[in-house]
Amino acid sequence: MWHERETAREWDTEGSPELPTRAPQQEILLALLRGARVGESGVLDLGVGSGLVAEAVLDALPEASLVGIDFSEPMLELARARLDRFGPRVQLVRHDLAEVAELALPAAPYAAAFSVQTLHHLSNPQKKRAIAWSADIVEPGGPIVIVDRVVIPESLFHQWAAVWRRIDSATPATYAEYEKQLADGGDRPATLDDHLSWFRSAGLAAMCMHAYGNRVVVAGRKPNRVKPDERRPCERSPREPRRYHVRPPSAPA
Repeated sequence: MWHERETAREWDTEGSPELPTRAPQQEILLALLRGARVGESGVLDLGVGSGLVAEAVLDALPEASLVGIDFSEPMLELARARLDRFGPRVQLVRHDLAEVAELALPAAPYAAAFSVQTLHHLSNPQKKRAIAWSADIVEPGGPIVIVDRVVIPESLFHQWAAVWRRIDSATPATYAEYEKQLADGGDRPATLDDHLSWFRSAGLAAMCMHAYGNRVVVAGRKPNRVKPDERRPCERSPREPRRYHVRPPSAPA
């Protein structure tokens, strides 16, 4: 459905702006990116869509450039129009994040990466790979921020619905209706614990910065690069080569 222009236009004008948690969680994302001191470096937007969030990021980081990735050409058409005023500070790449390992990025230092309401369309193994890939691309000390939905366990559905109904009159009445909504939208949200686990397995410090119902902001930070004389050797036999508790930086993409 995301390859249809009408669907993209409807989402751009009606879908995202009505998300009850969109504004406060976007402000948290912007605060995290401002705190990263991006400067003139690049920022990755994984799932740029129609450019709504990218526009706010570029306004908030006036010296930074942004590379936005999306698999939907109709969405990218909307993003090109919306972000045209930023000129060469923006590059848009059509690519499916389900195959993130094959993504070729413009050569640049990337100080941060973020994804807003996108990764829940991927399978769990694909989400994990996207996070690990982002951790390899981002410069040491840089943040990776995910703003997304998480799955609601059936045992807590009625508690979630009682809270969510306060801000969304279209809240499903039963767990079966909730599961049907997910299936109809092609949504495959993971648990919050899954997200934190994937961040940590990629070598990132991670925590949940904000949550309301099933919408969360999860942030991770890549460790600073350790100077060679500060590295601590692993336990080894006299014949083993010296190894360190620091993974060397990946080759440029």
